This record gives sequence, C-alpha cells and structure tokens, in this order.
Amino acid sequence: MSKDDSSNDASEDHGDFADLGAINPAYSNSSLPQSTGHSEEPFSTYFDEKIAIPEEEYSCFSFRKLWAFTGPGFLMSIAYLDPGNIESDLQSGAVAGFKLLWVLLLATIVGLLLQRLAARLGVVTGMHLAEVCHRQYPKIPRIILWLMVELAIIGSDMQEVIGSAIAINLLSIGR
Repeated sequence: MSKDDSSNDASEDHGDFADLGAINPAYSNSSLPQSTGHSEEPFSTYFDEKIAIPEEEYSCFSFRKLWAFTGPGFLMSIAYLDPGNIESDLQSGAVAGFKLLWVLLLATIVGLLLQRLAARLGVVTGMHLAEVCHRQYPKIPRIILWLMVELAIIGSDMQEVIGSAIAINLLSIGR
C-alpha cells in the first residue's frame, strides 16, 4: 500500500477534513500508545454531575423548575445589584451628573470579563479562584491578596452599614 492509497483511505473515512490536514491518519486513535500497568481514575469534580430538572406534565409556571435553572446566576445578580451598590451609583450620579457614566460602563464590562475568566478557570480546573491562588502563589503574595480582598469587602460593606444607620435614624426620629 503506497502513501497515496493511505491518504485516500483517510479522506474516505473522515470526509473533507483529511484534505485540509485536520485529521492525521498517522495519529489515529488506534495508533495512540496505550498506558501500561497504571490505571488512574479520571479527575472528576461536581461539575460533571447533572442537575435534575423536574418533569411536570402541565406547562404552567413552577418555582421548582425556575429554581433548577437559576443557580449561581441568581446569586451573582444579587451581588451586583445590592442596595449599597445601587445607592452609591445614585449618589455619584447626583453629584457628578453624566460625567462619570463612562466609568459605570467600563466597570460593568471589566466586571463581566473578570466573572467570565473566573468561571472558565473554575470549569477547567475544578477549583474556585481562592483555591487556585492558594496553589499558585507563595505565602507572602497570598497574604497580600487576602488583605486586599478584605479591604474591598470592608469598603463595600461600609456604605451599606452607614446607609442603613442613616435610614434608621431618619425613620425613627423623623427629621
């Protein structure tokens, strides 16, 4: 069997992709080296599990079926649309007008990009962002990252606590 005959057989088996060089018959599945002796169990995470979707005969609205589809997206929408975030957006809009509207657009785009990257990292590695940072960074940079995250959380919560205190003061005294 010549080289031309084997390439014709490959193009017959795999269609037009063999003509483009996408499938190399020299590295087909049957010619891959088989592992000898060690049968490792494949790495598995909870991402491999399927979510049970409740089957119902009638097609009216069901909170049970809605909850099966919402999941983490619902939690992220709560984190992005919390009262403190909305209040700080309103206050900065009242002070600066439309001058800072580009900052809101840019921050939203960067936030979506970072969420997408973190989600991809989680799907590929099976670990969340903190676990990956723990594995990849030495002790001192990990402590610095932890302190920066804690400061961001404190800064975010301060406006909510102060806003709640002002609201309670206004509601209780009436001034």
